[in-house]
Amino acid sequence: MNIKLIPAKEEHCDLLFKWVNDETVRKNSFNTNEIDYEQHKKWFENKIKSSNTFIYICYIDKKIPIGQIRVDMEDGIGFIDYSIDKKYRGQGYGTKLLKEIVNKFKNEVRNIRRLVGKVKIENIPSQKAFAKAGYRHEKKNDYIEYYIDL
Repeated sequence: MNIKLIPAKEEHCDLLFKWVNDETVRKNSFNTNEIDYEQHKKWFENKIKSSNTFIYICYIDKKIPIGQIRVDMEDGIGFIDYSIDKKYRGQGYGTKLLKEIVNKFKNEVRNIRRLVGKVKIENIPSQKAFAKAGYRHEKKNDYIEYYIDL
Protein backbone atom coordinates (compact mmCIF):
# COMPACT_ATOMS: atom_id res chain seq x y z
CA MET A 1 0.00 0.00 0.00
CA ASN A 2 2.50 2.59 -1.19
CA ILE A 3 1.11 6.07 -1.65
CA LYS A 4 2.64 9.14 -3.21
CA LEU A 5 1.58 12.75 -2.81
CA ILE A 6 1.76 14.81 -6.00
CA PRO A 7 1.16 18.59 -5.95
CA ALA A 8 -2.19 19.40 -7.53
CA LYS A 9 -2.10 21.07 -10.93
CA GLU A 10 -4.74 22.77 -13.07
CA GLU A 11 -5.69 19.45 -14.69
CA HIS A 12 -6.82 18.14 -11.26
CA CYS A 13 -9.62 20.73 -10.97
CA ASP A 14 -12.37 18.42 -12.29
CA LEU A 15 -11.23 15.45 -10.20
CA LEU A 16 -11.28 17.57 -7.04
CA PHE A 17 -14.70 18.91 -8.03
CA LYS A 18 -16.01 15.34 -8.30
CA TRP A 19 -14.57 14.43 -4.90
CA VAL A 20 -15.78 17.58 -3.10
CA ASN A 21 -19.37 16.94 -4.19
CA ASP A 22 -19.39 13.30 -3.12
CA GLU A 23 -22.39 12.75 -0.83
CA THR A 24 -20.33 11.52 2.13
CA VAL A 25 -17.75 14.30 1.74
CA ARG A 26 -20.51 16.93 1.78
CA LYS A 27 -22.13 15.32 4.83
CA ASN A 28 -18.82 15.35 6.74
CA SER A 29 -17.88 18.90 5.72
CA PHE A 30 -18.61 21.89 7.90
CA ASN A 31 -20.25 23.47 4.83
CA THR A 32 -22.65 20.76 3.65
CA ASN A 33 -23.96 22.61 0.58
CA GLU A 34 -23.17 21.21 -2.86
CA ILE A 35 -20.40 23.17 -4.54
CA ASP A 36 -21.08 24.97 -7.84
CA TYR A 37 -18.54 24.23 -10.61
CA GLU A 38 -17.72 27.85 -11.50
CA GLN A 39 -17.30 28.69 -7.80
CA HIS A 40 -15.03 25.63 -7.39
CA LYS A 41 -12.96 26.58 -10.42
CA LYS A 42 -12.28 30.10 -9.10
CA TRP A 43 -11.55 28.74 -5.61
CA PHE A 44 -9.15 26.13 -7.02
CA GLU A 45 -7.28 28.65 -9.21
CA ASN A 46 -6.77 30.90 -6.18
CA LYS A 47 -5.66 28.03 -3.94
CA ILE A 48 -3.04 26.56 -6.28
CA LYS A 49 -1.55 30.04 -6.78
CA SER A 50 -1.42 30.75 -3.04
CA SER A 51 1.87 30.38 -1.20
CA ASN A 52 -0.14 29.56 1.95
CA THR A 53 -1.94 26.55 0.49
CA PHE A 54 -0.60 23.11 -0.37
CA ILE A 55 -2.87 20.69 -2.26
CA TYR A 56 -1.74 17.16 -3.04
CA ILE A 57 -3.36 14.35 -4.96
CA CYS A 58 -2.72 10.99 -3.35
CA TYR A 59 -1.80 8.21 -5.76
CA ILE A 60 -1.29 4.48 -5.33
CA ASP A 61 0.99 2.66 -7.76
CA LYS A 62 1.97 6.12 -9.09
CA LYS A 63 -1.06 6.20 -11.40
CA ILE A 64 -4.33 5.72 -9.49
CA PRO A 65 -5.65 8.87 -7.77
CA ILE A 66 -7.38 7.84 -4.54
CA GLY A 67 -7.76 11.06 -2.57
CA GLN A 68 -6.60 14.56 -1.78
CA ILE A 69 -5.17 16.51 1.09
CA ARG A 70 -5.01 20.27 1.41
CA VAL A 71 -3.12 22.24 4.04
CA ASP A 72 -3.87 25.93 4.53
CA MET A 73 -1.11 27.71 6.45
CA GLU A 74 -1.82 30.40 9.01
CA ASP A 75 0.75 31.69 11.53
CA GLY A 76 2.84 28.51 11.56
CA ILE A 77 -0.15 26.18 11.76
CA GLY A 78 -1.31 24.03 8.85
CA PHE A 79 -5.04 23.31 8.73
CA ILE A 80 -5.81 19.98 7.07
CA ASP A 81 -8.68 19.10 4.78
CA TYR A 82 -8.61 15.65 3.20
CA SER A 83 -10.86 13.12 1.50
CA ILE A 84 -10.58 9.65 0.03
CA ASP A 85 -12.36 8.52 -3.14
CA LYS A 86 -15.38 6.41 -2.18
CA LYS A 87 -13.92 3.33 -3.93
CA TYR A 88 -10.92 3.37 -1.58
CA ARG A 89 -12.49 4.22 1.78
CA GLY A 90 -12.16 1.83 4.71
CA GLN A 91 -8.79 0.50 3.52
CA GLY A 92 -6.46 2.57 5.70
CA TYR A 93 -5.58 5.18 3.11
CA GLY A 94 -6.79 8.08 5.27
CA THR A 95 -4.34 7.09 8.00
CA LYS A 96 -1.51 6.68 5.46
CA LEU A 97 -2.31 10.06 3.96
CA LEU A 98 -2.30 11.79 7.35
CA LYS A 99 1.06 10.20 8.23
CA GLU A 100 2.56 11.06 4.85
CA ILE A 101 1.62 14.74 5.13
CA VAL A 102 3.47 14.91 8.47
CA ASN A 103 6.62 13.46 6.84
CA LYS A 104 6.33 15.80 3.87
CA PHE A 105 5.90 18.90 6.01
CA LYS A 106 8.70 17.95 8.42
CA ASN A 107 11.08 17.61 5.48
CA GLU A 108 9.89 20.24 3.01
CA VAL A 109 7.97 23.09 4.66
CA ARG A 110 9.64 25.71 6.79
CA ASN A 111 8.03 27.74 9.56
CA ILE A 112 5.40 25.20 10.51
CA ARG A 113 4.85 24.21 14.12
CA ARG A 114 1.70 22.12 14.00
CA LEU A 115 -0.80 20.39 11.73
CA VAL A 116 -4.48 20.57 12.74
CA GLY A 117 -7.59 18.82 11.51
CA LYS A 118 -11.11 19.65 12.61
CA VAL A 119 -13.49 16.68 12.50
CA LYS A 120 -17.24 16.57 13.06
CA ILE A 121 -18.25 14.50 16.08
CA GLU A 122 -20.28 12.12 13.89
CA ASN A 123 -17.40 11.54 11.44
CA ILE A 124 -16.04 8.38 13.08
CA PRO A 125 -13.87 7.23 10.09
CA SER A 126 -11.87 10.50 10.12
CA GLN A 127 -11.53 10.37 13.89
CA LYS A 128 -10.07 6.87 13.62
CA ALA A 129 -7.72 7.90 10.79
CA PHE A 130 -6.30 10.85 12.73
CA ALA A 131 -5.91 8.77 15.90
CA LYS A 132 -4.18 5.89 14.08
CA ALA A 133 -1.88 8.41 12.38
CA GLY A 134 -0.65 9.57 15.81
CA TYR A 135 -2.47 12.88 16.13
CA ARG A 136 -3.60 13.97 19.59
CA HIS A 137 -7.07 15.40 20.05
CA GLU A 138 -9.10 17.88 22.01
CA LYS A 139 -12.88 17.93 22.09
CA LYS A 140 -14.41 21.30 21.25
CA ASN A 141 -18.08 22.29 21.41
CA ASP A 142 -19.26 20.77 18.15
CA TYR A 143 -16.16 19.09 16.69
CA ILE A 144 -12.93 17.35 17.65
CA GLU A 145 -9.62 19.02 16.89
CA TYR A 146 -6.76 16.68 16.01
CA TYR A 147 -3.23 18.02 16.06
CA ILE A 148 0.37 16.95 15.77
CA ASP A 149 3.41 19.08 16.57
CA LEU A 150 6.26 19.11 14.06
